[in-house]
Amino acid sequence: MKVFIKTLKGTNFPIEVNPDDKVVDVKKKIEESQGAEVYPAAQQMLIHQGKVLKDGTTLEENKVLDNNFIVIMLSKVAFLGTRTLGL
Repeated sequence: MKVFIKTLKGTNFPIEVNPDDKVVDVKKKIEESQGAEVYPAAQQMLIHQGKVLKDGTTLEENKVLDNNFIVIMLSKVAFLGTRTLGL
C-alpha cells in the first residue's frame, strides 16, 4: 500500500509499505528514500491521527490505511559533551 509522509515544511512524498511493517522499518524506508542526512531513522518521530507511532508496533495496529498521511518530525540529538552542557 502507499502512504504519504507529510513534512513540517508542508511537502509530502509517497512510500510503499505493508500493513504488517513495523514503524521502525517504515523509518528505515524513509531514511533510504530521502537520505540519512535529511531524515535519519534514529531521529524520526512518526505521527498518525495525532498519535506518535511506537517503533515496535505495526502500521495495521496503528490503523494506518492505504493513502493515509503520516506526519514526520525530527527529534533533537542530545549531545553529552562538556561544551554543550556548559561545564
